Amino acid sequence: MDNRTVILDTTIPRHPRLVIEVPLEQQAAIEEALAALDQAEGAVSLQALILDALHTAVEQAYFWTPEWQAKEQLAEQAIAEGRVRTFDTIEEMLSFLEEQ
Repeated sequence: MDNRTVILDTTIPRHPRLVIEVPLEQQAAIEEALAALDQAEGAVSLQALILDALHTAVEQAYFWTPEWQAKEQLAEQAIAEGRVRTFDTIEEMLSFLEEQ
């Protein structure tokens, strides 16, 4: 593609195709949306399902940035090492934070 993420491919005039480029990391979200299309019944608009899937992919793009993924790895490491703390109430958590 020529640096665009969405194009209308009209190489076959009677059968245009909408081509959407998405990051490989979002493959699962797109596959779920396509599965939903296969199961769609009656009142569910195909257009609404596609737009919802694209909206979700855009909203979650931050998660797949290298910076966010590095923070996810740090969090997973902290959990694996037991460097986490849970609280039964918000007040307990706030008290703990105030003591820090």
